[in-house]
Amino acid sequence: MKPIYVSILALAACFTACSKEEQPGFTAEPGVQQQFTPPADAPAEIKDMYDHYGVWVRTDFKDWKEVTNGVLASDVNNRWGATKIDADQRTAVTTYAQTLLSNVSDKFAKRYFPLELFFVKTYSAPFFDINIRDLGRSRLIICWPNHMYGALPVTDPVNHYYQDSALARSIWGYLGNMSALRFDAPVTAFVLAGKAYDNGAARELVFKQYERDRDLEARDKAMDQIALNGGFITSLGSVSFDNDFGEWMRLLATESYTNIKAKYLDNSPARARKYEVIIRFFKSYDWDIQAAGNKYREKLGN
Repeated sequence: MKPIYVSILALAACFTACSKEEQPGFTAEPGVQQQFTPPADAPAEIKDMYDHYGVWVRTDFKDWKEVTNGVLASDVNNRWGATKIDADQRTAVTTYAQTLLSNVSDKFAKRYFPLELFFVKTYSAPFFDINIRDLGRSRLIICWPNHMYGALPVTDPVNHYYQDSALARSIWGYLGNMSALRFDAPVTAFVLAGKAYDNGAARELVFKQYERDRDLEARDKAMDQIALNGGFITSLGSVSFDNDFGEWMRLLATESYTNIKAKYLDNSPARARKYEVIIRFFKSYDWDIQAAGNKYREKLGN
């Protein structure tokens, strides 16, 4: 389970690193939508994914600033650039993206997913160890092969999505957060099913107590109680709707109902309520996300 928690912490840290665009989705500015469209000479698979899901899977650029400067947002902290994936990895990236997107409905993806998945070999300086980065709500940058904690080398491109759970769960966490940022408003029934978000106040109290007594076991137990009582997957969900929704979406897309029920629902009425609401929400977009999670756990095993 360690890779999951590491990816969650990395997710929270990265959300504040990039500038965000003022408006979600396409803007009315001339030429913006065209800049999100694959070029005429793009491979057929890339065009098909764009047509079906509204997501442009990208690997090419002439200048690294094309990666850090999106149409709707930019990463002002990256002064070291990005490098292209190796030519022999293009097919693997396409296969991975196809498998990933096959687990979401086109209706949900077209409405809420980021407009671009940009795969690069390296991003920023090596000492920052950045493996995945979001640019606002419109672009998710993914290093390939990925070297985040717990990630696996790409030895079987066809099945890598189902083998490397650290990478898949991290990506789904980002996709969940980025999707939530594109909502007109938080899902009311989902929010009301648990405790109100507090912008990190409860977690701050726990950390302050830990600074006084250095009781790690008590700190972790208190964090678990925040999640348990509030209807959150982890205490990070108590900070904001974006965090909360992202954690739920990550879990549902990569875990079986049996395991979710045993670990998260049976011990928390608030989480059980939120589960029912969010499942109905996804189904309203023709997405049986739990079926995707069941499939992921079955293929992952253990």
